[in-house]
Amino acid sequence: MVKRLFHILLFLLLPVLLSACGKKNAQNTLRVGYSGGYLSAALYAAQDDLKNADIQDFHSTSDIAYALILDRLDAGFVEAEKLAALAVLDGFGQLTVVGKVTYPYGATLILRKGLNARLQELGGLVIAVSEPGCALLEKFAEDAKRLGADISNVKYKYMVFHAMLPALESGAVDAAIIKGSYSVAALQAGHSILYQNWDVEPGDECCPAIISQAALVLVARRDKLNLAKPLVDALVFAQKSPPDRLRHVVAERTVIPYEILQGQPVPEFSPADDELLKALLEAAEEHHEGKHGEHEHE
Repeated sequence: MVKRLFHILLFLLLPVLLSACGKKNAQNTLRVGYSGGYLSAALYAAQDDLKNADIQDFHSTSDIAYALILDRLDAGFVEAEKLAALAVLDGFGQLTVVGKVTYPYGATLILRKGLNARLQELGGLVIAVSEPGCALLEKFAEDAKRLGADISNVKYKYMVFHAMLPALESGAVDAAIIKGSYSVAALQAGHSILYQNWDVEPGDECCPAIISQAALVLVARRDKLNLAKPLVDALVFAQKSPPDRLRHVVAERTVIPYEILQGQPVPEFSPADDELLKALLEAAEEHHEGKHGEHEHE
């Protein structure tokens, strides 16, 4: 009889015990958002060792930021150039920077797929660039002159970097001078690289030196920093893998062929703090003021 009562009591309490266990596990699980691609190399390499992390794939890093603010994520990777716009949202103060993924700026001239041209045959083509005087454009113009190519008849169309690949896809431009971090995505889309030079000195509005070429920023909720620390440690450790190993991991975890990754630099993860966020916001404000000043003079 006593044994039977014990079994009945255990049966009644089992859902409560399992529920409590589930809540405890949920409290110890770090919800991490990322948008995939080559810049996630360190995360792919560390993923198997992150036992207490729920890694969630998002289409947009803006969506990751919104999920962080709404407490649907504990940490996530957000594009550096989007942080300034997101920083004005209510609840952004609950977030802090814990890491960054850097990638060389480089100067890369992409030709849209189906277009075959040599450096000496660019006259009359429409090329997307970030802005007049951008360090990438100046490096390209310098090298073109050195190589004997006349680009005086090139037509430039100014736009933000993340609009360049869609512009190529639609045929709105024939080519684009992009940051190095977009080169893998451009190759994956079927476009081709006509020119590339990684020796670019940052320090202007389109390539600020102050942000150390940050492409992605790892943001975490301030109340989840203890949970986020093992993630940062795992990413730092994974980054120590040989570069070719990281390329293979990306090829295994994505649809990007390994052949495309060869010859391109490997993105680098490192810890960071709110000083990086401050620098990003200052760079964005200076860029905005510069544009405003230009319009006043027109």
